[in-house]
Amino acid sequence: MLPELSEIKARRKRYGLTQADLGQKAGVSQSLVAKIESGGIVPSYDNAKRIFDFFESLHEQSRLKAADFMTGKVISVNPGASLKEAVRLMRRHAVSQLPVLDDGRNMGALSEKALLDIVNSAKDVNAAMMQKVSEAMTEAMPTVREDTPFKVISALLESNSGVLVGRKGRAVGIITKADLLNAAIQKKSEAWG
Repeated sequence: MLPELSEIKARRKRYGLTQADLGQKAGVSQSLVAKIESGGIVPSYDNAKRIFDFFESLHEQSRLKAADFMTGKVISVNPGASLKEAVRLMRRHAVSQLPVLDDGRNMGALSEKALLDIVNSAKDVNAAMMQKVSEAMTEAMPTVREDTPFKVISALLESNSGVLVGRKGRAVGIITKADLLNAAIQKKSEAWG
């Protein structure tokens, strides 16, 4: 049994969505959402279910915490390692970035982009690859606690390539955009049955 149609507007506003946002994300038109909210139309069961299923997936996502979808094995590199060693790690584990950790503490990050910039500007690539990671690393990925909500992590990943999950000053997990997407898709598919 679906909730009352009058709930649509209240829920939309609670989640800070426009009618166009809701329409796009629920797979219905913005004009249908507007007509439902104004009482001008009674939607088909399928369209109403899509809208309420979308709200349910948002609710589920808001309950998800970092520990629920982080990757527990953090592939990292030490700041004293050479760039050549970092490249080997990236290849072996098929990752495009590495957190730089010193005894579990978050010191920086090393990305394929940073490595490519070094290679492209180097006169001697072999010498460049012998540089220490600490010389090439960029700003550290943000660190969150295991109970950090999905929405906060989603916001952090808009401007960061990854987020580390820490416990007592040590990295115990990592979340990338792919992890976030997988969590969202899984919850959405569960909501759609």
